[in-house]
Amino acid sequence: MNLAPVARFAVPAGTAAAIVVAREATGDELTDSRRFAAIAALDDAHFRGSFEELVVAGVYTVLAERVLVLRISQSGIRSLAALARLDGEGTIPAPRAGLDVTVAAHGANAANAQAETLRALLEAETKQRPVFHGMTAEGVTYSGFEAQAAEPILEACLGLIPAGAPSAALCLAFAGPSVNVPDGLIVGLRQASV
Repeated sequence: MNLAPVARFAVPAGTAAAIVVAREATGDELTDSRRFAAIAALDDAHFRGSFEELVVAGVYTVLAERVLVLRISQSGIRSLAALARLDGEGTIPAPRAGLDVTVAAHGANAANAQAETLRALLEAETKQRPVFHGMTAEGVTYSGFEAQAAEPILEACLGLIPAGAPSAALCLAFAGPSVNVPDGLIVGLRQASV
């Protein structure tokens, strides 16, 4: 099993996270056109094209060969995770229209020594300016940071992923119990099919 930085992925830019992950339509045409749930309902060609338009419009930003630190705050609980590519058992599932939208999540007991080590490393990364930050209508705050100390973070994550875990283009290793991540918050980018 191996963890590595994700080759290419997109995350919301600035404060766009709340719009991107909104589940319900707002009635505002421009806002609703930026909701991942709305574009994911399109056929594959339009889905990929609409997503690329959001990247061009600056709603999403593309990161390459990075480890992302994700902080989720909900109901007074702060969860921290590191995003990486997991080369585990089996092959990575095929993407939809060249976009990986499924994020595998692995959590641990918060009292686990390895989880405490990872939490300290991730907390240190959250002291910088985030790539994105947004609060949803439900009161959940999502913030993402580019990891500066990627190697120690990946090493700490390895001890939290169970043996035999399946390969995943997008894998979150949580420093504590895992939390659901909404579709569209993190999107892996591969070459579009022809």
